[in-house]
Amino acid sequence: MNQQRNQTLIEYRSHFLERIYEKNSAHVMYVFSEYEIYYKNALFFISDGLENGEYILLIEKEEFYSTIKTDLLLSGYSEERVALIKFVNRTDFYLKDNKFSAENSSIQLNQFLEEYSAADVRVRIWGRVNTKAASIINLIIYENECDKVINDSNVLTVCSYNGLETPAYFQNELLKVHEYLMVDDQIEKSPLYSRKNINFSDSDLERLRSLEEENNQLKVANEKLLVESARQRESEMFLKIEKENAEKANYEKNMFLSHMSHDLRTPLNTIQGYSQILLMKEEYANNKKEINKIYGASEQLLKLIEEILDFTVIDSGKINVNKEVIELNSFLENCISSILDLNTTDVTVQLHHVENDVFIQADPVRLNQIVTNLLNNAIKYNNPNGEISIYCCANQNDEIVIHFKDSGIGIEKEETHLIFEPFYRSKSTMNSWEGTGLGLAIVAQLTKRMGGHYGVVSEKGVGSTFWVSFKKADSNRDMINEKLQEIQEQTLGEKVQITVLYVEDNSENIAVMSSMLDLMDHVELIGVATGKEGIEKACSIRPDIVLLDLSLPDIDGFQVLGELRSNPITKHIPIVAVSADAMESTVKKALREGCKAYITKPIHYEELRNIIESY
Repeated sequence: MNQQRNQTLIEYRSHFLERIYEKNSAHVMYVFSEYEIYYKNALFFISDGLENGEYILLIEKEEFYSTIKTDLLLSGYSEERVALIKFVNRTDFYLKDNKFSAENSSIQLNQFLEEYSAADVRVRIWGRVNTKAASIINLIIYENECDKVINDSNVLTVCSYNGLETPAYFQNELLKVHEYLMVDDQIEKSPLYSRKNINFSDSDLERLRSLEEENNQLKVANEKLLVESARQRESEMFLKIEKENAEKANYEKNMFLSHMSHDLRTPLNTIQGYSQILLMKEEYANNKKEINKIYGASEQLLKLIEEILDFTVIDSGKINVNKEVIELNSFLENCISSILDLNTTDVTVQLHHVENDVFIQADPVRLNQIVTNLLNNAIKYNNPNGEISIYCCANQNDEIVIHFKDSGIGIEKEETHLIFEPFYRSKSTMNSWEGTGLGLAIVAQLTKRMGGHYGVVSEKGVGSTFWVSFKKADSNRDMINEKLQEIQEQTLGEKVQITVLYVEDNSENIAVMSSMLDLMDHVELIGVATGKEGIEKACSIRPDIVLLDLSLPDIDGFQVLGELRSNPITKHIPIVAVSADAMESTVKKALREGCKAYITKPIHYEELRNIIESY
């Protein structure tokens, strides 16, 4: 049981106390709304303190303390250890004459701390502040005193506030005198905290009195209009409507992304299909550079579309990362070339020489997004005729560090730790440049997901150097050569005639497919434009493979799939979905209902050839 308890504490510490555990002292404002989560956090906070031999003060109700003791004893703690917790009833601690007393609370706090000041052991305090009989001025006075005492002592304290009982303007003011804010099991730096706030001026006190007077007037008015049952019914109705609205918004968002992806991928299929065909034809060898630019630009657009489709994954905190071994020099050259082709700028960009044998482990799509964001920022915030230097070096952690040095406007020193936060925009630039403040946040998020590191060194008016680092990797050139040799040996082998039935209503897509399959001289393509024709043709000619578009004019592609799979004549024929719908749910559904593979438009020739030749 002790081993299980210790494991639980380790997991708890990693997500609950990670931000503050190593600090000697911390003053945390905990705003909770669910009692069960509040109780769990209090129990783990106290358990962790007992494990570390720390002194603990619990300021709560008698029933709460009794339940805590019972759970600790059931977890294996002895009566002697549990007895080390000093308990004070929250009414006795915070109230005097049924009103919140900052003086009374501060005296008891100091008495407790003086009792243990001689011991070289950290003290933990967990208290649920009683705000029902409190004025904001008294609360601020008390929390100010706490902040002064705690910041000069080896004390870790959590001041808990019921979010449903504490007015919003109370919470805003209290954030100014708490270094950390905790909600449920997440702890973050308070955005309003400053040590300067511990000494309030007369004007600050007058402002608080005015706010409190306005709040009391509103409180009286509300009490006349509402009763507790009405508030409860209103809350339940609000939550129901919010849930329905959220579900509707999520459905509409997914439908929009699906339709947008389909509508953009369809013309991209034509662009990329013919680009790949032209690149493989000898007579267009002199135009390869231009064709590559067309194909590269379409690939960049495709990646943007795919990033939009990843939105729901990113929004939920999940994102797919597929690491590969990347040759850094050629990768950076291609990235920079693509970015500069799309930017009209007088800024000079110089990539300093990177050895050809330098490789890193990273996801090429995500790394391209990182490089794009950092280079675009360096261009955007540079001076006219400015310069950008991109260079790489190894560090002591066996990582390759990529630097982006610009001669731009620079960043204020106090802002360098904020610019990687989502939606943060510098006050000095937000009126001059458009943006959402997400670019650097995306850089930070993707870099961390790939196991890398990031940072910035900047001087206002001189320029900035942003950097990202990734694990160094060995060359995969031998593996690539072996794979190419294997492919060449396969293509030299004897070819068997393959009949392919393509069910597709878009004539341009059929033309692209036909041109691609013409490069495989052993493949015959038969195209039909409707689902009904597809079913009939499959039964009559019994093709080797069916390529099936899922969006057909007469019947749904999944209905065609179902009829072909259930018909004894066609059920053995491999069916490959070919669609501009790249939503993960659609792909999984197609594979689950019998498709052997799923090709997303725009079609890549190598992928198409490998699938056809595998059957």
